[in-house]
Amino acid sequence: MAKKDTPAISNNACGCLIDDILEKKDDTRDRLCSASESDMEFFIDPDPEKISVDFYQRRLTDGLPIIPPTRERVDRLLNYSEYNPGDVLAVLAPKMGQATSEKIAINSVMAGCQPRFQPVMEHVIKAIYQDKFNLAGVNATTHPISICTIINGPLSNELGLNSGAGCLGPCNMASATIGRSLRLCLINIAGAVPGIGDHATHGSPAKYSYCFTENEDESPWEPFQVEMGCRKEASTVTVMAAEAPHNVNDHRSQKAEDLLDTIVHTAATAGCNNSHVPGELLVIMSPEHAKTIHTDGWEKVDVKNYIHENSVLPASLGDRGGRKLDDEWIIGGDVHITRSPSDVLLMVAGGPGRHTMICHGFGNGSLSVTLPITLKDGSLSHSVEDFNKR
Repeated sequence: MAKKDTPAISNNACGCLIDDILEKKDDTRDRLCSASESDMEFFIDPDPEKISVDFYQRRLTDGLPIIPPTRERVDRLLNYSEYNPGDVLAVLAPKMGQATSEKIAINSVMAGCQPRFQPVMEHVIKAIYQDKFNLAGVNATTHPISICTIINGPLSNELGLNSGAGCLGPCNMASATIGRSLRLCLINIAGAVPGIGDHATHGSPAKYSYCFTENEDESPWEPFQVEMGCRKEASTVTVMAAEAPHNVNDHRSQKAEDLLDTIVHTAATAGCNNSHVPGELLVIMSPEHAKTIHTDGWEKVDVKNYIHENSVLPASLGDRGGRKLDDEWIIGGDVHITRSPSDVLLMVAGGPGRHTMICHGFGNGSLSVTLPITLKDGSLSHSVEDFNKR
């Protein structure tokens, strides 16, 4: 970046860096974005290794190399935004940084996002801003909770997110970079730097990137966005505070109840937040497991009811977490890890193999948010090209 004479940066205008949290204010240092009109310009050294190291030393990255956020690159993403660059879409705790369209684009460039991912990222940021998500609590906790992002509907196919084999792993650009962009926004806008704004004792590899889409083509049940009250042709983003996935390996059960018993015994574990503050549970079921259950005549509501009713553990084990187990959750000496069947978020995703993934939530300290991907006028988006200004 090249500055013009003596830049004056408003302390209230910029929330994309962590200077205030670190208490190392240095007006001579370059900033990621312009805080007011005409006080600075973008200029990036062409050496990406040098830029990556410089940004890392300033605690602006997740430790992995970044794409230098040049003005040209950022503008390409902003071409897919209906907002002005300085429009504030959310204010993110704990730093209360202002998440403008431009700052989201800057972090998305750094993460490696393609320009057409910008509308999805803007909706993700708006989702974590909702009160019931409790971003402040999610970032401040010592628990290794991460933010899982699920993209549903036609836009997930258009952007090429992975719903099949390895959907929670590497090698898919959209899933990997959208998930990573969220983490960089949390670091650089929300101030969720480990040990400063993010107090997780151990952290989690899921904090690098945690994003996938439902395998609607191989699911025997209605898509998740339909369950949430949206039309099937709608595209949605869902954010959930969730632990890293835990595998359920059952290659032998041929009956729905047997298979679900394996799942609930895996889910009902002492030490998860749900054991002392019952809340949401994400169940990512492989198409083969889903087929076994559906062939036995079970609908999605039946599965959710069974998981809720049977995912229980002794209250004496549940009452060992960070907060005393409330007596209202104890029934016959046991505690359910979910409050009701609606707390079970059931998705079908993944490739061949008889596996299901269990992702415990943050108890009732954070509730998932699902937002339809819409244009500013509220109409549904049928393609990311609906957002393209060109």
